[in-house]
Formats: sequence, structure tokens, C-alpha cells
Amino acid sequence: MNTLTGKRIDARVNRSTWITVLSMMVCLCGILVGGSLAARPNIGGTLIFGTENDFAGFETLKSGSRLAINGAIAANTIMEPLFRMDAEENLIPILGLSAKPSADGKTWTVALRQGVVFHDGTPFNADAVVHHFGRLLNPVNKFRGRGAMGPIIAVNKVDDYTVRFELRHAWLPFRRAISSTRGLGGLIPSSAAIETGSQDRAPVGTGPFKFQTWEPGNAFTVVRNPNYWAKDVPYLDAIVFKPMTDAQTRYASLKAGQLDMIWMDVGSILDKAKSDAALNVFSGEDNGAEIFIFNTSTAPLDDVNVRLALAHAFHQGREVKMAYGDSIPVVHHPFGGQCDCADDGYRAYDPEKGRQLLAQYGRPVEVEVLHSSSKRGRDIGEITQQMFKEVGVTANPVGLDFGPVIKKVISGQYQMSTWRISSRPDQGPTLFQMFHSKSRGNFSHYSNPEMDRLLAAQRTETDPDRRNALLCQIARLINADVPILYRGGMRSHIIVQKQIQGIAALQNGIVRLESVSLGR
Repeated sequence: MNTLTGKRIDARVNRSTWITVLSMMVCLCGILVGGSLAARPNIGGTLIFGTENDFAGFETLKSGSRLAINGAIAANTIMEPLFRMDAEENLIPILGLSAKPSADGKTWTVALRQGVVFHDGTPFNADAVVHHFGRLLNPVNKFRGRGAMGPIIAVNKVDDYTVRFELRHAWLPFRRAISSTRGLGGLIPSSAAIETGSQDRAPVGTGPFKFQTWEPGNAFTVVRNPNYWAKDVPYLDAIVFKPMTDAQTRYASLKAGQLDMIWMDVGSILDKAKSDAALNVFSGEDNGAEIFIFNTSTAPLDDVNVRLALAHAFHQGREVKMAYGDSIPVVHHPFGGQCDCADDGYRAYDPEKGRQLLAQYGRPVEVEVLHSSSKRGRDIGEITQQMFKEVGVTANPVGLDFGPVIKKVISGQYQMSTWRISSRPDQGPTLFQMFHSKSRGNFSHYSNPEMDRLLAAQRTETDPDRRNALLCQIARLINADVPILYRGGMRSHIIVQKQIQGIAALQNGIVRLESVSLGR
């Protein structure tokens, strides 16, 4: 069993050693990769990936840029960003080749890759980039992810293969923002597919794989793009994503050889897989958080004492153990390793304090708790119901499919619901989107002038240390006002058959599949 931690090994070989090793490798009919022997990847075949849910769609304005993690993995096989970012935060050219700021940091000029075509045959160029970002920035379209785009006010065409991002002010996270692969906002779709209205159900991009078919609830299939600009990949002929909500069923199907790879976050299953010689487990540490989101505009959750009481009634560690089998960490903020907040003001489990706060409220408290209809979702509903009962709160769990939960939260037709702060290269833009009183992505309807001030300040701060201090103040205010409740952090895991080769480090939960081969 191999566990990938995401650390990169830099093996350096001097000239004479290189020649010696290369000669040995030729004799062994292998290749030299990073100073170690590796089997030449097999070309062809179909990878079957067991996902935890079906996908919601791939049109940015319809989805509000939100993607469940397995949908984001599928989207990244079809569509691509301008850049990706490595562990040292260097930009990796994808559809963009370079990004250069002006002296004042208020404009960024991006040179684009030439000779790239979308899967529908239309050219990738400056017009495609301007069309995509123009739709997201246009206030008429009411893009719910607009708040996460920071001070970007326009993207303009300089020439056929150069665009310029115009900003209101210098913005420290800009490079992180244009290299995000976790949501749809950073992935460039075909303008033609957008205009014909087909992008949501039949996505078109420039990626290593092309969309083929979608049988909702059964299979989402992509096939090799023969015109992919990176000529050496992909190795696979096709990938079939098969949704299996039940984790035990997913794992049993992997063990039976019906699946090649599965997404997994159940600790007991991960422990079994790690001791199984026929399987490999790959993991990645992420920022972000699993949360409950509160509708602070409706009673009783419009009262901060009620929200604080629920925070003290909730034992995050217990849920992480019981619902996730300790496969994710306990967290006090969504930053992961982005910044270390020593004084985060987290509301620890203290049911007696919770009862005191409810006594101050002076009325019975009953809340509806939305969650997914999966076994995990039902477990979360029951665990929460029992914890709230300890302080005298009646919780009524309601399980729904993934899509209806999202619709109810976005439309404000809920009291509290399971939700997620997705892993991102930088959480500052996400928090602005979630908690600024004027943001269309503020689904908790939370409003605090001090929060607005801090969110605006972290946007304009260009010193990394001072910005991190502002983010920590934001974390403290979240824990003081409790518009959300942390249920656990983010840690990504996939389990694969031993013979599967080419798995790279998971980054923000994304496993890239263009370099994967079946190895059989």
C-alpha cells in the first residue's frame, strides 16, 4: 500500500550517473522518471470511477460555480483553467502561458496558448476567455459566485492571444484565483456551447477528454480527445463516472473488480483499504470545511444566543468520529495551512453553557435540519438531533437529494442545512462571497458591518502577514456570531486498484486523470 501525501520528491542525478542509469533502463526496456524506475504507461482502456453522487450540471451561471468534489473531478477532465498552481505556488501554464502584473498591480496581462481548439472545433483564443469572464462579471447575469472574483472588473482582449484583467485595486490572491480548478468559474467552456444552451448537460472544453454521454443516476462518460494540445496524454481511451451514494457498496464494487477507482471519506473503509495489498490509497490535505449553514434571517436562528447555544451543544469531534470515522480533521476555521490563527474564538462543546443561553432566549427552540438522503446524511441528522436534545432543542432532520438541498439553501427556504466551504487555493474570496452582506452568495443572510469591513480590508491588503491577520479576525467573528457551524475539515481520499498507475498528488480535492493508465 502506498499513501500519497502530496510532497514532491526532487531526485537529482549527475551526468555520469544519468548515462549509467539510462543505459540500464534501455536494457530493461523501461524509462527514467524523476530518478526512479517506472513502468511505461499502457495506452488505452476504460477507467471506471465510483463517485459518491451524480453531477448537478456544468454551466457556470446555472450552478453558481458550485460543484460537488466528484463533479469537479469530472469537469477538470473536460475543461481547463488558464493556469494551475504547484505546491510552491508557481503558476503552471495550461491555457495561459504567462501572467504579468502592471507596476501598480491593477492590471494583469495574460498570454494565451495558441493552436488549441475546443472539442466542438471552435478555436480557443482571447474571444473565448473574454466571453467566459464577461458573462460572470456582467451584473445582469447575477452570477452568485461574483463575490469570489474579488476586485476584477473586466477582462479585455488585447489581441487574438492576449487578454488583460482589469482590477479596482491590487489584489494579493489574483494568481491563486486564476489557477483555481475547484469550481466552474475558473474553467473555460466553449462559447458556442454556452450560446446554444447545451453546456450544462453536454459540456465542451479544451481538456484531455471529451464528453460522450450522460445517463443521470447511472453513468457519465468521457472519451479521449485526439486533438489535445498536450500530445503525450491522455493514456486512457475513456473514463466512466458511476455514482454510488452508499460508501459500502462503492467499496464492495471496487473489491469485486467492477470499479477501478473510488472516492472515499469513511474512516473504517479507508483503514481496510490501507491494509489490503490489492489496493492503494491516495490522500490530500485540504483547506475548507464541512459545515452547517444557518438561515440567520428567520426565527429562531435570527437570535445570536440561539446560534451560540447550538454551537455549544454541538460536539464536532464526536461527529467527525461517528459520521466520518475520523477520516477528516476537527477544525476551528476554514484556512487549513493557509494561515495559523492562534486565537480563533472557537465555541467548544459546553452543553451547560448552551442551556444558559437558551434560558436567556426564553422560548422553546425547534429547528429543521436539512441533510442529504445518503446514509452519511442520515447519520449526521440523527447525531445532531441527539446533541441538540441535550440542551433542550428539538431538531427535525429532513433528508433530500443533493440538488434539492442546494435549491432550498439558495432560495432561503431552510433553517439550517449541511453545507460545505470547498477547498480553494485561497479562502479569502470565498469568505467574502459567503459573509459579506451585499454578496449574492451570502445564503446565511448574515449581516455585520464589522464583518463587511474586515472582508473589504483583506481584499485590498497586499502584505501577506497583515492579510493573514485580517483573515484570522474574520475567523474569530464567524465563531462569535455563528452564521455557520463547523462539522469537520477537508481531507480527500481515493482508493484504486493496485495496477492503476500515474496518480498525481490530490490538490484541493482534485485528482487529475489525464496521466492515469490502467497498467494492465
